[in-house]
Amino acid sequence: MKGISGVSLSLALFLGSLFGGATRPHYSQVYTILLKGIPCGTEGVAEEWGKDGNLISSSESEIFITDGMDTNRLAFVTRMELSKSNLTPISYSYRYTSGQSKDSYEVTVKESQLRRVLNRGGHTSEITATLPPEATILDFNVYHQYDYLLRKYDVKKGGRQSFPNFIPLIGGEIPLAITQLEDSNLEHPKGVLPVRNFKVEFGGIWSGTVSVDKNGRLVRLVARNQDLEVVRKDLLPEPPPPEAAKQSPEKSEPVKPIP
Repeated sequence: MKGISGVSLSLALFLGSLFGGATRPHYSQVYTILLKGIPCGTEGVAEEWGKDGNLISSSESEIFITDGMDTNRLAFVTRMELSKSNLTPISYSYRYTSGQSKDSYEVTVKESQLRRVLNRGGHTSEITATLPPEATILDFNVYHQYDYLLRKYDVKKGGRQSFPNFIPLIGGEIPLAITQLEDSNLEHPKGVLPVRNFKVEFGGIWSGTVSVDKNGRLVRLVARNQDLEVVRKDLLPEPPPPEAAKQSPEKSEPVKPIP
């Protein structure tokens, strides 16, 4: 299995070269993905403003999923363009980089008309639909997109607010609901970070808690019924040095959870 440190290195290279070196992204972040408390992957994202003022985000993810004795690698890249006025999706693409299939899908939106093209197993299918103005695209296993979802939440209004969410893979909507919770302080090895917390309900599939910083950026996602935790990489303990890692047992130990 490729080590998490190797994944982090590839993501660092990805973030450094994403825009060809000529344009530096105005924002970038790396998240660690944990299942049952054990690091199993990372997601790196970088954003830039397009020439027309729209927001463009690009990400690269790599996740290792163990099922019994087998470990499978899931890797993919995404790109999303959001309107400069209200962060409504204009286009979105998702392409697998693991395996041999190279399956992918692309979404384009023009005047509220959505078109999704799915390439799977060498076959192409297409659907069209109407995308409501308040709709979002929060895809499976793409965690930085919570940044864009939570910006739609009206803090002054408060309470439980629902948003239509288009899932490209299934070609349909799954409703999302967001409820603001009490603010808190997130303790981590380097100190304390004030966060704003929200409960997110993903249809009838799962619910979890999302914490963001003062800029509305994702800090932590916890979905306990999925044994899933996503944490900003710089808030986790530093990995042991290479020499210490060589001397330690090969068995992965759960990371001590952030309270």
